[in-house]
Amino acid sequence: MALFTVLYAIAVPNLQAMRAPYALESAAYQIASHLNMARQRAIARNVRYRVVFSTAGSYQIQREVSSNTYVADSAMFKPPHEVHIGAATPTNPVFNSRGMLTANVSLPVSVTGVGTKTVTTNVLGHTTIQ
Repeated sequence: MALFTVLYAIAVPNLQAMRAPYALESAAYQIASHLNMARQRAIARNVRYRVVFSTAGSYQIQREVSSNTYVADSAMFKPPHEVHIGAATPTNPVFNSRGMLTANVSLPVSVTGVGTKTVTTNVLGHTTIQ
């Protein structure tokens, strides 16, 4: 039993370190998926949709109900606690009814000690992860 306890004490911190790269990868793909979801909803419902990223690290899909008035169209999404979402550049993405943006939008996603991935959506609505 004592041997098992010692092995467990050694292995658990190492397993946490191994999890971080996967958390970064899955968070980047989750954000890209939600950007694509907002785009598809904008096309299907013929209204503008946006994805709002908060400074707390969470984000939400919103639908336009009247000129520049948006309501929540999804729950708040929050990545794993070790994943940090940076500010959207130049601003939060707003998809028009054709699923297009007015400018390319880039969003850094990072995990301390692991690295950063950038989720980018171009003006045509195509999302890539680098």
